[in-house]
Order: sequence, then structure tokens, then C-alpha cells
Amino acid sequence: MILTLHKKQTGKEFIREMEKTHGSIHEMTKKVERTNNMMFYSDLEAWKYYLNHPDETIKRTTTLFTNDLVLSDVEMKLLSIVKHDKPTSIRELAKLMDKDISSVQPKVKNLEKEGLLRLKDGLKNSKVPYLNYDTISIAI
Repeated sequence: MILTLHKKQTGKEFIREMEKTHGSIHEMTKKVERTNNMMFYSDLEAWKYYLNHPDETIKRTTTLFTNDLVLSDVEMKLLSIVKHDKPTSIRELAKLMDKDISSVQPKVKNLEKEGLLRLKDGLKNSKVPYLNYDTISIAI
């Protein structure tokens, strides 16, 4: 299965993402020199460009290849609820789905492992599920 994840963001948002992932542009430059990794090089060049064009809109695409992921109606509903209802915890997500948390949590963890969903820290040790993409295309 091939999943294509699409996201629109501004140059400012891209820069924040790069800073969060790689630290500073200086640290990223060192990584490129040390590893000769073309993805790092591409990100570094984009980072330099968007420093001068922070308000420009970017259409980013990520492609995932997987044979392990099962996207049933339950997973599709889960992703839709996360996108549209923005639950503040996995427990709230389970409630919105009218399911027990013990059946929802493994699905959330699997979707996170596959890169379709992200979790961030919430209140009282809860995890907040969110989508980092605007659309997901599936090719079988």
C-alpha cells in the first residue's frame, strides 16, 4: 500500500519545523557536511530559501510504503474524528467514537507508528492525537 500525505504550510511554519527537528541552520549545515545525506541537503536548501520567503505557501508531500497497515472503517473514522473534532486526549477520542479506550488506544499507536497520526503531551499525562497532514491519498 502506498500512502501519500499532503500538507500546506508557510515558509515560517517550515522553518519552525526544521528548528524543532534539527536545532539551528548551523547544526543542519554540519549534518550535511558530515553525512552527505541528500535529504538533509534538500531540507537545508529549502530552509535557506524560506528564510528569505517566509510568507510563501509550500505544498509538501510525504510518501509512505507499507504492507503492515490495515485501514478499516474504524481507522478511517478515527482519523476523521482527529482531524475534524480535535480531541484533547485518546480517552476523548474513544468517547467520540463511542468505543472503549482499550480498543482505540492500540489503533492510535499503530497509526502513530505508521506516521499517519502524531501524539503530543496533553494535560495530566494524557496524549493528544493530531494529524500533521491536510489530506491522505491511498494507492493499493
